[in-house]
Amino acid sequence: MVGAAPTMTDSSEVTGAVILAAGAGSRLGHRPKCLLELDGLSLIHRQIQAISALGNMEIVVVLGHHGHLITPMLEEQPVITVHQPEDQHRQSDSVHLGVATLAPNVQNVLVCPSDLPLLDAEDYRAVLNMFFKRGPSAHFVGPEVGGIPGHPVVFDSQIIDQIASGDKTFGSGAWRTANRSHTLRWQTKNDHYIRDIDSEDDRHQFELETQRQLQWPKGLV
Repeated sequence: MVGAAPTMTDSSEVTGAVILAAGAGSRLGHRPKCLLELDGLSLIHRQIQAISALGNMEIVVVLGHHGHLITPMLEEQPVITVHQPEDQHRQSDSVHLGVATLAPNVQNVLVCPSDLPLLDAEDYRAVLNMFFKRGPSAHFVGPEVGGIPGHPVVFDSQIIDQIASGDKTFGSGAWRTANRSHTLRWQTKNDHYIRDIDSEDDRHQFELETQRQLQWPKGLV
């Protein structure tokens, strides 16, 4: 565990954040995607900075396959780290572990994978603003760009309780579709929410379209 940050209060509700960084990176040469560097700063550090800029929010980073490489990069960061106990796990397992690690008084949770290089504090703030403006029937808010579900997403205590009860469906790709009546799919044209890096082709396409370099650090080239 790394030093914990205090929680953030927004609309009198305590919000925590979970960053997912447990993947194997199998389509990227089995390297940790979150250590890719944009403008000299790793993606995991960019995410932590963006979320920290929103206020005092507890941040949990869920690690897994490459925890031994990522953990040293987080020693001076205001985060809590937790490790997947199994080599084989799904994203839903990481979400459940991250939520379970947050402080008991957290009422809302912001969740995001660690491989979206363009996300910044304003992108996070926009999703949170939509969440706090949602109607009473919505317990989950996530961006959607051109019909493609994006991240980060935010959900409330009802879903936290659902996760705590042992529901393993939340966090899977099909959950949003199966729970439309309780979700707000925020329609936006901001492709920061869907611009993720899953393969070397994605990385090269990103560089071509943005004219910005997304590079591996020394030792992972």
